Amino acid sequence: MDKTPQLQYLVSGDHEGGRVSLGRATTAAALKKARELVQEGYLDVRICTPQGRLLLPDEFDQFED
Repeated sequence: MDKTPQLQYLVSGDHEGGRVSLGRATTAAALKKARELVQEGYLDVRICTPQGRLLLPDEFDQFED
């Protein structure tokens, strides 16, 4: 039986070296990674939810699972 978590959220952002896109299984993990990217200076940081909604940094605090 495969116990690999299903990746539900896509966190992405732009930096000098290019664009990163990282999958996360939970809302909390997606928010944590997105905030880390913002603190590290990434631009255009977004979270794409399983429903296809795109969240920008000013919406992170309002996002609930």
